[in-house]
Amino acid sequence: MKYDHGKKELLNYLKEIHQSSQTPFIIFNTSRVVIFANRAFLNKFNFSSESSATGKEINFLFSKEEKQITTFSSMPINNILKSTNIFSYFPRGKDETFFYITTFKAGEENKESFYYSILKEISDLEEKLMEESIRALVIASQLKDNDTGNHVKRVNAYSYIISKHLYENHNGVYPEIDLDFIEKIFKVASMHDVGKIGTPDYILTKQGKLTENEFQIMKEHTINGAFILSKMAGLMARDIALFHHEKWDGSGYPYQLKENQIPISARIVALSDVYDALRMKRHYKPTYTHKKAKDIILKEKGKLFDPVLVNSFIEIENRFEEIFDKMRDEDSIKSYHTDLER
Repeated sequence: MKYDHGKKELLNYLKEIHQSSQTPFIIFNTSRVVIFANRAFLNKFNFSSESSATGKEINFLFSKEEKQITTFSSMPINNILKSTNIFSYFPRGKDETFFYITTFKAGEENKESFYYSILKEISDLEEKLMEESIRALVIASQLKDNDTGNHVKRVNAYSYIISKHLYENHNGVYPEIDLDFIEKIFKVASMHDVGKIGTPDYILTKQGKLTENEFQIMKEHTINGAFILSKMAGLMARDIALFHHEKWDGSGYPYQLKENQIPISARIVALSDVYDALRMKRHYKPTYTHKKAKDIILKEKGKLFDPVLVNSFIEIENRFEEIFDKMRDEDSIKSYHTDLER
């Protein structure tokens, strides 16, 4: 079949070349409603026929966090879905099947626009290689910034316990925090500064105050980290890297978001990271006691930090102090994970 430039001709062309493909493929409109799904897609996602998939919203493909980001961002559909290599998953029972979703846009900026996606399943080996690559990036960013391995482990642990506390005690405030969110943030909070791998060493290790130009370069680590992780680790990791320096009052960077515009995952990691940075000895500051770190966080309530998160932190502050004290050296985060369940 020869492809023409009209919408109908392109739709028919895409349907014909993908109908018998072994790779799941769908076409959907600007309302995220499925227009066409090939046999591989129907089989993979347990649809009995094409008619049972047609008319369904595409959102069911994406993880809960991705749907929240889509709703939260209020961005036009073309800005959300035209990106390539979006990392997502489809729950299947208790297991998860991971996919790369590559989405393309056809048509102009009007009702004639439509989108089509190719879904490539990621094998266990690919997933393991990706995890190892991310771990290597985290280690490399630590070496550049003179951070210890336990710093990122502690940030994971703080983020885990405060998420768990919010889920158990303040679920009405943040219903997006569920068991999946809690386990995921425990894995990806440590990736927040991966973008520093692209920051010059002379800026990261400078003893004195950064110049305005140097600070502008430093701030780029948020965008660099988001770019790296959006291709590898999913939207929560990307959002944490991109937004963990945004502030509740809108004075942060890179986009001066404020309050609930900042994803809750990034707000949690921001508080966790600041607490640990205050407790650690850095080349530009001494070690602070738990009490002094707590007092600084309280002072920043409603300015740097989400007030609800600060309240939650105060309710479990002893757990933060305990984590820092237990993980000063090379304690294993795996062995400590059991203790966090208390």
